[in-house]
Amino acid sequence: MWQDLMNEVRDQQALFDIAVRDWIAGYALKQGTIHCGKGCHACCSLAVNCTFTEALAVSTSLADRHAAALADHAAKIRSAAFAAPDFPSFLRARRALGGCPFLDSDGACGVYNRRPFSCRSLLSTKESRWCGADFSTLSREEKQGFVESLDQSVAAFPMHYVKATQDLGQDFESCAAGRMAETFGFGLYGNLPVLVFLEREHRLSETAPKGADAVREQVARAGCNHPFLITFSP
Repeated sequence: MWQDLMNEVRDQQALFDIAVRDWIAGYALKQGTIHCGKGCHACCSLAVNCTFTEALAVSTSLADRHAAALADHAAKIRSAAFAAPDFPSFLRARRALGGCPFLDSDGACGVYNRRPFSCRSLLSTKESRWCGADFSTLSREEKQGFVESLDQSVAAFPMHYVKATQDLGQDFESCAAGRMAETFGFGLYGNLPVLVFLEREHRLSETAPKGADAVREQVARAGCNHPFLITFSP
């Protein structure tokens, strides 16, 4: 069952990548620039959420060099979630942890071909320094200058990422979540490193056929039962 779901996600990701390339080409014809490139990883300190099927695909292709850092990174994310008084505070704490555990030493994504829709859809219309900027530390003038520099015809205002690809990514993501729900009776969504850790250490994919309650119990035993980390649907 899981292999079929992962194959479907892989096919959907291929279609999504074609759509993204077409969008970038069309934007370039309008003299627009996307500043993303290999080794550009400022956005990789952001919290990344995805469906469990996408996380499972990452888990099955994870190199040893990434697996070694995963447990420690997931533990830090878990601690940040339980310590945070609200979601914005958790996002700031997540960013303070540094880059994704799946980055290689040269800053390239070590799971690039398996990265989830949320990563694939994030296209920057501004230089990479803005992807890693802490806007809470900027002056009022700097914030105003940033907002005024945005191409509001394409950006997900007030941020500088492309809205069209994010919307499309959410559509594909919803489809993947729906297929899991059709297969097992529930959907599972959450923080990418935490989901990958739960699969590698606790084999959630083997528990899923037993139902949502069994998976909830396993997530709780692993200490990851927090809404900033894991959510179930419906």
